[in-house]
Amino acid sequence: MHKKIFLFIDNLGPGGAQRQFVGLARFLRQKGYDVKTATYYDIPFYKSLLDEAGIPYECFNIDSKLALPRLVRSMKMFETDVLISFQTIPNSLACFAAKLVGTKLIVSERNTHQSVSLREKLIFQLYRMADYVVPNSHSEGKFVNEHFPFLKDKVVTITNFVDLNKFHPAKQKPKNRRTTILTAASIRESKNTKRYIEACIKAINQGCDVDIVWYGINDRATEIPEYVRYTDECVEMVRRNGMEGRIRLLPKRKNIEEAYHEADIFCLPSHFEGTPNVICEAMASGLPVMASNVCDNPNFVFPRKNGWLFNEMDIDDMCATICAVTTADSGTPYNYGLESRKIVEDKCSEEVFVSKYIKLIESL
Repeated sequence: MHKKIFLFIDNLGPGGAQRQFVGLARFLRQKGYDVKTATYYDIPFYKSLLDEAGIPYECFNIDSKLALPRLVRSMKMFETDVLISFQTIPNSLACFAAKLVGTKLIVSERNTHQSVSLREKLIFQLYRMADYVVPNSHSEGKFVNEHFPFLKDKVVTITNFVDLNKFHPAKQKPKNRRTTILTAASIRESKNTKRYIEACIKAINQGCDVDIVWYGINDRATEIPEYVRYTDECVEMVRRNGMEGRIRLLPKRKNIEEAYHEADIFCLPSHFEGTPNVICEAMASGLPVMASNVCDNPNFVFPRKNGWLFNEMDIDDMCATICAVTTADSGTPYNYGLESRKIVEDKCSEEVFVSKYIKLIESL
């Protein structure tokens, strides 16, 4: 008989963690597990996917500080065997709930930590109560092992899955006048937008025949003022250098899979990344990839195989990479794109993802 799996997260909003959470619930249900899901905030963006799969969902609709008793009661009524939680606050609540109910616990660590604060120290001490701690990137797994060695035997990295049906190579690529390099990410200092724009301007001024497209502007009404200022500074940098026709900073795009089909190359110049979801989506879409040589990026982007890595702090190195991309042999992007698809099929399929979770569940 399959174990009864209870999955817990803060909300079902349109975030990457929520997409992976709902995907895991659906995949486990498809494998025959009895699954229930719960949140404490009512943001039902992905709820329809749970409904389609016939997965029970309960929203406590209360502040996180009051969620623990409701979580414990819901777990007991479901007769939970294994609790799986996503996100920091739900993970913290899950540690206490699993202990009170007497169930096994898997916490999924979705952050990409760069330093350790008192908050992190407290949270990772709570993870002593978990049976497994599952980072979604190898860099985060390494961070946890180095800074919290008492968890070393519990850490198992499981990278995110990619919907290989939704993200697939274009049947027919548009004939772009210039090489089009696409980025899909929020415009942030952490994403290194300004420095990348500076490198693009330099490359274009040197004669590189390239168009730059970045989908990443968020709604100003809901955006944090600090991020609005940074975005405005990036837009002004493009305008001041007369590059509006060659470098386009655009609002985030819902049908991003179509944007991958319209591009020739994908680029992510971030200072740090976990599992780089957009890189994996671009690879599934058959694109070669340029990326900063940080965190988990080198696990997906292999020079002279499916892309190019660069020093994100070095404008000259980024500029040289852009120029190398635009002057590559005509068959290189196509062949690199084929390799990208193969790599992501091997590393990020739904079957690989759920099989790794099932291995943990069945070991408990």
